[in-house]
Amino acid sequence: MAAQSERLEPDNSPAGTRPIELVTENGFSILRPWEIDETPPPVTGKYCFQVRKPNSPEPERQIAVDLAEDITSQIASYTRGRIALSSAFWIACAERHLAAYLWKHDDYPPGGKLTVERLTSEDFDQAGRWGKTGRLPI
Repeated sequence: MAAQSERLEPDNSPAGTRPIELVTENGFSILRPWEIDETPPPVTGKYCFQVRKPNSPEPERQIAVDLAEDITSQIASYTRGRIALSSAFWIACAERHLAAYLWKHDDYPPGGKLTVERLTSEDFDQAGRWGKTGRLPI
């Protein structure tokens, strides 16, 4: 039996350019509008996500997630300034907290807003491993 060599080509299909969709265990989907619109991500500590829940009377909402100022300073201190407010770490953190809320409450946050006021041990763990490149090391 002879082995055939294949030349791998990048996937240029539209599916390759679709934004990543985070899906919670109870069926909510979280999307990053800046990836859909192909615009730069926010860097202010305020993130607006598109959240979908299939088979819901209101199947999609925009949810704003704000980071309390003291938590950003806690992480800056913990990482000795390695993680600035403009880091993608904060997008991932806001998204994680939104997913946790959706899972726990099985509903959208009231008024379409969620404020992250406390960090979890997972947040500190992620911050400790967050690389200088702006993402987790592989």
